Amino acid sequence: MRGGPRAYGRLVMDGPVPARVPDAVISEIRSRERGGFVELSKPRGLVPGMKVRVTSGPLRDRIGLLALLTPHDRVLVLLQLLGGEQRVGLARSAIEAVSSDL
Repeated sequence: MRGGPRAYGRLVMDGPVPARVPDAVISEIRSRERGGFVELSKPRGLVPGMKVRVTSGPLRDRIGLLALLTPHDRVLVLLQLLGGEQRVGLARSAIEAVSSDL
């Protein structure tokens, strides 16, 4: 589409036909539309500077400080490793907030 916004990249297919999306899902997406764009939900509960626990992978159960929320569901966490504080990039799904009394 030259000269205008791209409506879609490709369709989600169910075999040879486009997949059916439930009406409730379409309504929820349309309810977040603002000026022709859909507002994505804001990340909940994670704020830079808060303590987080790594929940999966080789660093599981390590506690660190959330340094940065990055695009594409990634985060940077400061962890004590190898005798110093190291910035570690992780999937957002690999951390959880911990209470401040730990």
